[in-house]
Amino acid sequence: MENLKETLELLYQLQEKDVKIFELKQNLINLPKLVEEKQKKIAELKASFENKKAEYVRLTSLKKEKEALLSAKEAAIAKHTSDLNTIKANDMYKNCLLEIEKAKADKSVVEDEILQLMEDIDKEMVNLKKYDEDTKAKEAEINKEIADAKLTVEKAKENIETIQKERDDFSKTIDKNILSQYERIRESRNGQGIATIDGESCSGCNMVLRPQLIVQATKCKELVYCDNCSRILFNKKGIEE
Repeated sequence: MENLKETLELLYQLQEKDVKIFELKQNLINLPKLVEEKQKKIAELKASFENKKAEYVRLTSLKKEKEALLSAKEAAIAKHTSDLNTIKANDMYKNCLLEIEKAKADKSVVEDEILQLMEDIDKEMVNLKKYDEDTKAKEAEINKEIADAKLTVEKAKENIETIQKERDDFSKTIDKNILSQYERIRESRNGQGIATIDGESCSGCNMVLRPQLIVQATKCKELVYCDNCSRILFNKKGIEE
């Protein structure tokens, strides 16, 4: 076949463009998934922060309940103390004293609980502030990654458009019949319709080639196909020589 060596060389160059386009399109498929994963990570960080915040709110609410209970105990002590001035019966007077002592004991327990809660709240506040700062820093980092990914998508689209135009123009320099066969094969072979001979193997599928195929491909008198993957075989070494 006349000028087959030059045609296969052009076809191989064309495939390099096709492979680049294929890789860029794969990135376009993968990048949105990456962005979605990053957005989920941000949602998880925010949810985790809200959980931490909920604990702080719980402790604060519990402290208020204890403070209300303390006020009630102090009011009870004040009432019973006031009642002592009006009680005349000895038994009632003793009972009132017991109620005062009980209320004071309860008051002491509540005061201790409030002090512990105040300490826990202070610690939780420090931890929450630190966690908030860390969360915002991670969120900013992830948002940057998302922005970079979206920028990569836009650049990929531009590159695909540019390379596709170059590819279309370049394909016009190749024999139409051979180009048609290449197109048909590459549609079913992940965008690769031609494969180089690597030693004794096909670079497309890595299967060992029959010696006869290697000889035929090297002579370049006709199109030769891999027995396994059906790609057009191209012996670059033979052409370089």
